[in-house]
Amino acid sequence: MRRYSGRRVPWPGVAALALLVLLLPLALPGFGIGIATEIYVMAIFAMSLGLIIGYAGLVSLGHAAFFGAGAYTVALLGERITNTYVLVAAAVVVAALLACASGALFFRSTGAYFLMLTLAFAQVLFAVAFQAESVTGGSDGMGVAVVPDLGFGEISGELGLYYLMGGAFLACYVLLRVFVSSPAGRVVKGIMENELRMKALGYNTFSYKLFVYTLAGGVAGFAGSLYSYFNLYVTPDLLGWVFSGQALIMVIVGGAGTLLGPAVGAAFFIIVRNYVSFYTEYWAFIMGLIFIFFVLLGRGGLMHLLRAVWNRVLPGRFRERGEEMAPEESSAEHQKERTT
Repeated sequence: MRRYSGRRVPWPGVAALALLVLLLPLALPGFGIGIATEIYVMAIFAMSLGLIIGYAGLVSLGHAAFFGAGAYTVALLGERITNTYVLVAAAVVVAALLACASGALFFRSTGAYFLMLTLAFAQVLFAVAFQAESVTGGSDGMGVAVVPDLGFGEISGELGLYYLMGGAFLACYVLLRVFVSSPAGRVVKGIMENELRMKALGYNTFSYKLFVYTLAGGVAGFAGSLYSYFNLYVTPDLLGWVFSGQALIMVIVGGAGTLLGPAVGAAFFIIVRNYVSFYTEYWAFIMGLIFIFFVLLGRGGLMHLLRAVWNRVLPGRFRERGEEMAPEESSAEHQKERTT
């Protein structure tokens, strides 16, 4: 059976994504550019959740806590600090610390108990943001007083924000791809598949799970900071369980166990929300039916369907090249081989 080197980043695939990000505005109307910009932000958020679900087996219903923490960090500190690098770094650090502290406590529980603890944690932060009206604006939320500036001038136009968020999406994909291909990433995958065996091999499974959970929280906080710059307004809803549930839908519909799957799911969710809601107010009902369909279909989601079309349409020689370009889409069997 052919195996690939998990250490190699699929640079041809990254180049194809970069080309798509670069040229997509040429084919989009004005409102479409704004939707694509939001998709990049939500794709980063969905990938961070997909990392702990598909590669660590940690299903969370409170991941919005880290996204909202990053968003509020930029909104609150932005009243006194204007440096974009400082604000984004602070958002990432705050979200990562929250993930590290909560994960250190929650990993003592598993399964449904872990799920409920993450939900409760996010709801605590939601309640704090909702009640602290003098600081966060309460239920009305608060505006964001800063705009992104990377040292070349303020970025405020649609195209500027589009390319900023698109570049951030590409950077996060490469970062996560490097991690899941690293020895630590393969250990995390092995822990998900058989934690007792990994313990027997001498790995400190608690530390590895805490690290990947912290990494995912930091990436979610990064997405939250970008959302503040994009939306220029934050509310407690960004911390709530509904938003966490939407991210979970993105991951499952796109395809857990892959990196691009959650990003594809985020794009699908936002497009359905924006276009279907234009015709009917029952768009959430339609999205719920789609979600049920993919849950019944299995774990693969949209990436499974796209891979099936790829395998059917392209000749075997080109298909093998495509599989080499996207090694993170490998089967569980390949992952087991790497952990033995």
